[in-house]
Amino acid sequence: MRITENIFLFDGIGSSSNIYLIDNQLLVDTGLGISFEKIIGDIRDAGLSLEKINIILNTHCHYDHIGGNRLFKKLTNAEIYAPELDAENIETGKDTFYELFRSDFISSKVDRKLKDGEIIKTENYSFKIIHTPGHTKGSICLYEPEKKILISGDTLFSDSVGRTDLAGGNESELINSLKKLQKPDIEILLPGHGNFKKGGIKELIKNMINFLE
Repeated sequence: MRITENIFLFDGIGSSSNIYLIDNQLLVDTGLGISFEKIIGDIRDAGLSLEKINIILNTHCHYDHIGGNRLFKKLTNAEIYAPELDAENIETGKDTFYELFRSDFISSKVDRKLKDGEIIKTENYSFKIIHTPGHTKGSICLYEPEKKILISGDTLFSDSVGRTDLAGGNESELINSLKKLQKPDIEILLPGHGNFKKGGIKELIKNMINFLE
């Protein structure tokens, strides 16, 4: 599904995360890997080239977001970027909860460990990394200030927030992360699962903070 001219959403199937392809360069999250053939078919059907993907970026370490890493890496030879605090989990399987998805853990080497404030650029976008712990210790969001787009992983959904009851989760940290997300001007929310949302993002964040507090 085309979100804007240069951002495509490939919906997660079952428990798999949403997958976003930006400027045919940056692939955000890779799902469980169980629907890999369908997704690469959808990418090609959209007129996009898998060979042009040069960055695979994970918003956090849970297996429903990283399970397809190695498959996409093998196909594209792209570098894998991940939050600094979740990188070890992605490489070792610790607290990725792959067992919950009836999967065997497949390790992915993290080529670049992302820190808060770093900038990831593509042809038409410049995303700032925002460290938003709470769902996991290393969870990040990607914010594009000019286009007013937030890719939120499992920190924030269009009608809820990520769970905090698994290892690495912390409700107080999630509340603080949501308060951090009140500051940017956001018009389009691209979450890790479910529908994207246009407009009303500040009100959504306010309501989620009030619900948690």
